[in-house]
Amino acid sequence: MLQDHELLTRWRGGDQAAGSELFDRHFDSLRCFFGTKVQISEVEDLMQRTMLACVESVPKFRGDASFRTFLFVIARRELYDFIQRKVRRFEREAPDLGVSSILDLGLTPSMVVAVHEREVLVAEAMRRIPVDYQVTLELFYWEQMRGPELAEVLGISPTTVRTRLHRARAALLEILSEHAPELGFGPQDLEASVEALGRSRGAA
Repeated sequence: MLQDHELLTRWRGGDQAAGSELFDRHFDSLRCFFGTKVQISEVEDLMQRTMLACVESVPKFRGDASFRTFLFVIARRELYDFIQRKVRRFEREAPDLGVSSILDLGLTPSMVVAVHEREVLVAEAMRRIPVDYQVTLELFYWEQMRGPELAEVLGISPTTVRTRLHRARAALLEILSEHAPELGFGPQDLEASVEALGRSRGAA
């Protein structure tokens, strides 16, 4: 099987089938990335916007990062732009996604798949933490992004990534402790449950 960079090289050389294969390869990850934050009809629109922006940007892509990183940089930008536009229809000021959560913004995720009670609680708690934190945790635990790759997608420094991960976990634990104190969530329980939730949504 060809690697992403090989398919990208072929695509840039005019091989449209290679481009289609690249998008197919990352389709489910993108769909889930958007699906945990917006409605299904909005997911389709964001998918199309991301793919179109990717096609338009490929000629400028120097290959310093992986194609997946490049794709998620665009996906995050499209998501944030979409949220800003949607909320600005009803509010005077653009929302601060470092403070506001999906729940705060009145958005309704279309893809919250969970089997066990802990996963259900984690899915609900993820919607209550700031969008910046939610995106960071999803990319870290579900897409296995680390270090420079995660920093590139989030648009922050690697040092800031570590700080944000710490704060995101703490925020999630605080929500879970408030809403489900009887389950006694700890750091290890949290990580295991977030990872399990990621596997569940991947099977959706």
